[in-house]
Amino acid sequence: MTAQTPPGDPGDRRLAVTGNPPRRDPAARTAIGRAHGRHRTLLVATCVALVLAAIGDEAPGYDGPGPFIALAFAAMVALVRWRFVPLLVVAMSVFLLVGGLATPEFTSRLIRPEAALDFTAGWLQMLSLVAAALFAVASTGLVRRASR
Repeated sequence: MTAQTPPGDPGDRRLAVTGNPPRRDPAARTAIGRAHGRHRTLLVATCVALVLAAIGDEAPGYDGPGPFIALAFAAMVALVRWRFVPLLVVAMSVFLLVGGLATPEFTSRLIRPEAALDFTAGWLQMLSLVAAALFAVASTGLVRRASR
């Protein structure tokens, strides 16, 4: 175990090794506010991916509640302090992806590059939902390892 250095010594970067996880700020009321390091980065990345999915869904015109659902889940990931909330994003992403791929109107947008806005928005939505699901799984796995 190393001793902690006085705050005035910038050259020595040794820290006390305690084996305990970093302390969370008890005043933090949001999930992102309580998260640290890679976990916070993955939660923010999940929220950004969901916002991009909402933009991709809304860009060609309103066709259903998809953008509102994605934004609601982004807010839930950012605010709710339950460790399995990101897994709800995975379920939502799978439902939206399967629903979109089952609709001929949506799949035709993905294969027609001549309609640039529809094509780009469709692929932005698809890739953002996949990224949100991957980030959500990674953030949940990271919390599980850190809590052991």
